[in-house]
Amino acid sequence: MAHAHGFATLSLPPHQRVAGWTQAVSDRFVESAFKIAEPAGFDAAMLNRDLAALSLTRFCSSGHGSKRVTRSQRQAARGAEEFFLLNLQLAGRGAVRQAGRETWLAPGEFAIYDTRRPYELAYDADYRQVVLRIPRRELLARLGGCDGLVARAAPADTLPGRLLQPMLMALGEDLSATQAGTAEDLASALLDVVTAGLRELRGEAAPSSCPRFERVKLQAMKRLHDPSLTLGDLAQAAGVSLRSLHQLFRTQGCTASRWIWQQRLAACERVLRDPAASHRMLTQVAFDHGFSDAAHFSRTFQQRYGCSPSEYRRRCGAAVQRGG
Repeated sequence: MAHAHGFATLSLPPHQRVAGWTQAVSDRFVESAFKIAEPAGFDAAMLNRDLAALSLTRFCSSGHGSKRVTRSQRQAARGAEEFFLLNLQLAGRGAVRQAGRETWLAPGEFAIYDTRRPYELAYDADYRQVVLRIPRRELLARLGGCDGLVARAAPADTLPGRLLQPMLMALGEDLSATQAGTAEDLASALLDVVTAGLRELRGEAAPSSCPRFERVKLQAMKRLHDPSLTLGDLAQAAGVSLRSLHQLFRTQGCTASRWIWQQRLAACERVLRDPAASHRMLTQVAFDHGFSDAAHFSRTFQQRYGCSPSEYRRRCGAAVQRGG
């Protein structure tokens, strides 16, 4: 059977709303952190429905200014949950960031992300959306590997895209009287539509198989150490127009600038994991990989990996010692 329950911040005093919302959403999904630009005006509500192995949650959020939801590497590592989450945008817009990709969802578009890995969600204004929680095993059984599908927007104008929103809205109604067998059939039908949409998305030409995109990535990797690298320089070195460069990254579901910074962070992370490089100062590691500001490096590293660079190095060193 399917059951309904929900939560609204209006039930709490204003100074407790952000903390209360953080706890309620973490309880419903996975442990995560919220950063809200204007907490004094924050107002949000969610309505939850369970449907066999799936769960649906309808969100509305307003008065928050900009809003970020993050799941750090540390939170993902200590979590026992294994889900894919699917965000379907109903109003406003929202970003999904994972695996070095970023996509902004317009109304009617959806994207998935993996709770076993760090991710970030971002909103720049009031919004409404539906989130579908899918057990990892259920989606993998239908699709196989999904790594290339996270943080990529599935268009609203395909047949699966046009079907998904009315299905989720209808299934979000009161299903408390639905029999178990019927609920399982409905959940299976919903997963069939989701799978069809993701198959269409995976069937698009992958940017990584495009020679022009490979040239751009190669040139970017050669100059990750250079803080003066501009997108114009990169486009010229790869022999493409600046407009084409932006388009190549857009089809990958991220921006060129964000991809470059993600590669710089990943390169720094590899150095911090390397015991042979334990003598290198953190600022030098940052500057050797294109960062020109130590504070910026530390802040972005913590956002991505869930702890400071020095703490990350210490943990990796302790892990090596335990392994020895």
